[in-house]
Amino acid sequence: MKPKPVRKYSQPKYPTRLEIAARPALLHRHQPPAWRKWPELTGAAGLFLLADAARLPAADSPPNASQNPAQAKAVAVVAPIFQHGEGRGSTGCVVMSPPVFLSEEEALQVIREELAGKGVKLATNQTAVAGVNVRARYKPEVQTTREPLKADAADPEKRVFVEFIGKHQAGSWELERAMELEDKNLWSELLSTVQCYDLPRTAHYVADRVKRDAADKVYFGTFYDPIAKSLEISQQFPGLLAEKTSPGKPPPPGPWADAKAESRRLLRLQVQDFLKWLQAQGAI
Repeated sequence: MKPKPVRKYSQPKYPTRLEIAARPALLHRHQPPAWRKWPELTGAAGLFLLADAARLPAADSPPNASQNPAQAKAVAVVAPIFQHGEGRGSTGCVVMSPPVFLSEEEALQVIREELAGKGVKLATNQTAVAGVNVRARYKPEVQTTREPLKADAADPEKRVFVEFIGKHQAGSWELERAMELEDKNLWSELLSTVQCYDLPRTAHYVADRVKRDAADKVYFGTFYDPIAKSLEISQQFPGLLAEKTSPGKPPPPGPWADAKAESRRLLRLQVQDFLKWLQAQGAI
């Protein structure tokens, strides 16, 4: 008997971790009656069941849960960050093996393809997220000016908005985070000659800002560059040169192309989890 990969499986009849992350009240409503007589057992069971779902924070709090003022006025339905890929790396003068990044165009192509398969059609233009204002980007001479956040793409009919966090987007968002938190250590990182990227952390900040400030009912998903591999400059140079001289063409085979392919695969998994979450929300 030869083992074969499972290519298709039926939907489970029990709530998945994605559904639990989106509707945490399910855990409280479906406890056996005997457990409720023992608060200690109930608490321990809850911690156990939530252990895996903890890294997928729920987009909505339970109806009767206590909320801070920012959560109470939340309008947007914001997806958790679906972690596929480490999304961390460093660049700078002393870094010998910098990360292989996806370009925004490459990432959005993957996101569009996956979402289109489930009927979510993203427009080609950026779309403003009402209520979420950020520092005006690429205008260093007017740093105090604020402007509406423009999501990378959106399906206006289904109210699905998406934002991709990659190398070039991370700097602006980390500056935004440093200004809001008044974090001196973060300021030091941003001013250093070595740039450290923690894209899942940045993606969490973006999602939190939208959940807190958005003024319209939208379904918002944040994705990040998985950064599958870091390679020595000598291994990256042929691919970088081909990308610059022949944009849009397939890169030459080698470690650089392999790293890009793995990052695209991991990003697809992020989008597939987002689609499951949208289905659980009734958005699609």
